[in-house]
Amino acid sequence: MDGLIRIVGVQRCESPENEFILLQNQSGRRLALRGHGVLSDAALSTGDLSVAAHVMNDDELIPSGFYVMLVTGKGENRWTRTKDGTHIYMTYMNRPRSVWHHFPGPLHVVSTQHTYVERTSEPLLLR
Repeated sequence: MDGLIRIVGVQRCESPENEFILLQNQSGRRLALRGHGVLSDAALSTGDLSVAAHVMNDDELIPSGFYVMLVTGKGENRWTRTKDGTHIYMTYMNRPRSVWHHFPGPLHVVSTQHTYVERTSEPLLLR
């Protein structure tokens, strides 16, 4: 299973500070968090990604087996430890209201498959 970040828990709540999605890197290698997104079925069916979707822009590498907690409320993105000593990366949507509480259907993780980066150096000339 390479390249898999999966949802392993969801806590929907009226309070954005207590609402979160727990993700885990279930691949056999470190994965970049940047570009991974979470969205609800409602966002897919309506096409409105502004309300029930979030794409992470954190430049963090998540080791195999480690967790990421995506909190709806406000906070500073950081590594921390749970009460049992497990390392977990906390990332925040910084939204003033809950999101997932209002969209009770399935949630999906999406990730980038390919990335295009424009070169700033001399173009490669093929002969």
